[in-house]
Amino acid sequence: MQVKTYTGNSTKEVLDAIKNELGGDAVILSSRERQKDGRRVYEITAGTERTEQNELKEKTGSSAVPSGWDDWHKEWSKLKEHIYTLMQPALQFDKLTPHQRIALEYLQREGVEDDVIVEFYNVLLAKKSEEASMLKVLASFVPVKSFMFENYPQRLHIVTGPYGVGKTSTVLRLALLRKQQNPHHRIAFINTDSLRGNGRLVLRHWADLSGFPYFEAPDKESMFAALKACGDANCIFIDMQGLAKNEKFEGKLRMLGIESMQAHVHIALSPHYQYLKDILKRYKSAFPTSVIWTKLDEAEHFAELVNIAVWTGMPISALSFGAELQGTLIPADEAQIWRLILKHQLPKG
Repeated sequence: MQVKTYTGNSTKEVLDAIKNELGGDAVILSSRERQKDGRRVYEITAGTERTEQNELKEKTGSSAVPSGWDDWHKEWSKLKEHIYTLMQPALQFDKLTPHQRIALEYLQREGVEDDVIVEFYNVLLAKKSEEASMLKVLASFVPVKSFMFENYPQRLHIVTGPYGVGKTSTVLRLALLRKQQNPHHRIAFINTDSLRGNGRLVLRHWADLSGFPYFEAPDKESMFAALKACGDANCIFIDMQGLAKNEKFEGKLRMLGIESMQAHVHIALSPHYQYLKDILKRYKSAFPTSVIWTKLDEAEHFAELVNIAVWTGMPISALSFGAELQGTLIPADEAQIWRLILKHQLPKG
């Protein structure tokens, strides 16, 4: 993997630099903010896989990608932009109520994608004005399934997502929240990543402090042994590492032998990451799935919460913010979500 650290005055500035140099397949490995010469700077480490195809292209000037693929992809992206540009005059915002029009224009400025705006517009236009409360329409497109025991009674919870979104911290916060909700519950951790030291050490350390059993299971045999050793644990959290460039989540589940178990998947995502729609295509599975939005305090805009919800239909289960473990993850709540999107008001633990 080719890895490089980028620094800038804003998260957007750094992500644009990563996109320009490493391309759309870059994986965010870590992010942090720090003080430099009395000012705040943002530092993001990103990497991109050096696949055999890339190496072949570097050495021979050719690859397995069909001739003209990149040009076709760029042309299609431009065509989509032109289509939505041509559609804009046809969107008769004056037929909406002033409140609805202002809300749609605000969401456009925030970065909600054109196809999502069109869906909102069509629903609002099809209903009578007095029946089409803007918040009700928005809520109908952004499902919420709060991380409460009655909504997620499964024993097995799998937490996954791209590198750098804070999966291990999310696992710990979910466990602490579940323990708070159900003090009598016995909780255990299983970590599937045997290569990355930091996450393993943090998870193991906090598991020891909390008195939670901890196991490592990078393959099927060790996974079965870990699940057996969990004994009578009421809730088991599996911290699953992010996918490599060419990996698929379903393949990873089969490799671990847990593809047919009763489980719920929680995908951790951060709103300042790019290409989330493409990333999520690789995280499909037959398991019921929710989204946990992380690092909300590091984001400048929250349009991705809307875009991902409309594109995938997956409910938001929890919101995470801040560096501490206690009080920095809350069950998702519609009011909190829309205060975040429309007012940039962070949740309160």
